[in-house]
Amino acid sequence: MLTPFGSMIVGFLAGIISVLGFKYLSPILEAKLKIQDTCGVHNLHGMPGILGAVVGAITASVVPKEVYGNGLEKVFPDVANGVRDTSYQGAMQAASIAVTLGIALVGGLVVGFILKLPMLGAPRDNACFEDSIYWEVPGEEHHMEELTVVRTEEDEKLNS
Repeated sequence: MLTPFGSMIVGFLAGIISVLGFKYLSPILEAKLKIQDTCGVHNLHGMPGILGAVVGAITASVVPKEVYGNGLEKVFPDVANGVRDTSYQGAMQAASIAVTLGIALVGGLVVGFILKLPMLGAPRDNACFEDSIYWEVPGEEHHMEELTVVRTEEDEKLNS
């Protein structure tokens, strides 16, 4: 369990990791692996989440039971009942990080391969962010049509 100051340090480090990911890692992932994280999920949630999970696994294994006080039963009931010791609990949490990353990687690869199937008609990589492929965008009209102004009673009252 972290102290409030320790939690602030972890949050500060998570923020730094997130910003560095946006600045340096995203361009590398896009250039080398053709991974486009348009919403920043990897940098905003993924890497800070892994940092939090690692810190949680470490603190679960090294913090003595006395630090938790009465809250140990709520956080780690098996540790409170003596079924597990703290080092085993930390190892289980570390293993859960590996399982989560494995599921994420396999799921991402499967979805990536599905989206690359030619029958889905995916646009070329250089046209992925071109709206005019799918929608009519302003400025494409070759002729200007006269707009019809519709007046309502409320509009006339406001303008009088």
